[in-house]
Amino acid sequence: MAGMRQLFKYKSRSLIVSIVIITIALTTACNLNDKWEDYYGNTPELANVNVLNLIKENDNFSSFYNALIEYGFDGMLTKKQYLTVFVPTNSAFEGLPAYTEDEWKKIIGYHIIYTNLYSRDFKDSDLLTTIGKFLKLRNSGSNGFTISEANINMGYVDKYCQNGVIHEIDKLLIPKPNVYEYILQLDTSYSIFKDFLVSMDVRSIDFEKSVRIGVNDNGDAIYDTVWKTENYYLDNIAALNDETDEFTGFIPQDQDVTDALNSISGYFGDVSEMDEQTYNQVLFIAFNGCFTDNKYTVDILPDTITSVTGKKVDKSTLNFRQTDLEVSNGIMHILDGLTIPKSFFLLPIWIECDLKENRRVSNTTYIVEQLSDTRASNGTYVKYGCKFVGDYLEFDVPMVLQTTYWITWTAPHQGYAFCQVFLKDDVTGEFIEIGPPVSNWDEVAWKPRVSGTYSFEKFGTKTIRFAVVKEYKGAAGYNSIYVDYIKLTPDEIYVP
Repeated sequence: MAGMRQLFKYKSRSLIVSIVIITIALTTACNLNDKWEDYYGNTPELANVNVLNLIKENDNFSSFYNALIEYGFDGMLTKKQYLTVFVPTNSAFEGLPAYTEDEWKKIIGYHIIYTNLYSRDFKDSDLLTTIGKFLKLRNSGSNGFTISEANINMGYVDKYCQNGVIHEIDKLLIPKPNVYEYILQLDTSYSIFKDFLVSMDVRSIDFEKSVRIGVNDNGDAIYDTVWKTENYYLDNIAALNDETDEFTGFIPQDQDVTDALNSISGYFGDVSEMDEQTYNQVLFIAFNGCFTDNKYTVDILPDTITSVTGKKVDKSTLNFRQTDLEVSNGIMHILDGLTIPKSFFLLPIWIECDLKENRRVSNTTYIVEQLSDTRASNGTYVKYGCKFVGDYLEFDVPMVLQTTYWITWTAPHQGYAFCQVFLKDDVTGEFIEIGPPVSNWDEVAWKPRVSGTYSFEKFGTKTIRFAVVKEYKGAAGYNSIYVDYIKLTPDEIYVP
């Protein structure tokens, strides 16, 4: 019986403790619920209000609201998606310069990001906007934040609805151009540099996005055509229009470019007499040092700058008209004069004989074989079992300077026949022999064979020929060309 009373007493105490815990929990829940209602009591009905209407409800946002409607953002802001909009007050629209319709569309789109961002998540970050450019959210101290050039009103944030949230800011956000856009909007005194970049645009049909709508009378497909533009420089060298990367640009005016080209005319000749392709090749050399990766104000430029094409530029050779011009993906500096270092163009020209580009053979009856050897410049070299005296390998070599070159070549210790280098004369079209005939069979493997020198009197593309000129003793009809590379080295930098 005593045991039963103790058990009953224990259960009674447990019941009392449970009742107390439940009572505390219910009281706490009610208090939290009251705070929840206090916190969210003034929010709009989620089912009936979208971002556009939320902005419309505040008279102090009327200028921004009218711009949203005028420039076609009403559809975006009423869709079922999550958005954050940084909304400038009416005062932010006072004293603005005149903007075009396209500029206004970019400006308005620059205030919108595709996500719900609440003030509790504010931290230093870059926010991608609907126009592909980034807003810089930064902590300004004392629990304040800025968004690019504007201050966020921390007393008017987190106004949310069914498809997003808005925050009030005190200035209109104006997107900066990126490096490429900045260059394209420069005036006509920069036309040489601008035209050079644009000249690498290639416009073509985007077949993946174009819709086939039928055929013509010849049976050819007809497309509702969508065009795409690709640019060799932007796609293969430096993505100057990429908002996620950073560059520093050094931009010359037309007169600077002209003076710089005239200063090296002894190597290239008169640029006014060049065809368009050759002229653009020379400009590519001239502008080799105009961009570098990363963002450098003038005070932190390294003493030696490595350009996006791998060229070295000494800071001491640079003079500036304007510096530290900020763009969305970097910094621009306007040059006062342009220097083209000889190291940009006074370089050996390597003709890799195992590459088919710009290569021809005299007799297609016989095949050109590619053989492997780790000692070869590309790990491989060429065998051309041509058989007859006079057969040859021939190459077109672009960007040959108006200067004197040493001609050398290498090959394995193989092959019967005496081979010789020839260069095509620009005037007569005849092939001029360079140096004496050489037999690989009598030479050390892979040791450079020195043919001699030749002085080119005109800059441009040249033709070089590697030919069988004499049969090896006792090997008639078994001639072969073995060659790894042919190299043209300017006399000024040639080291025997």
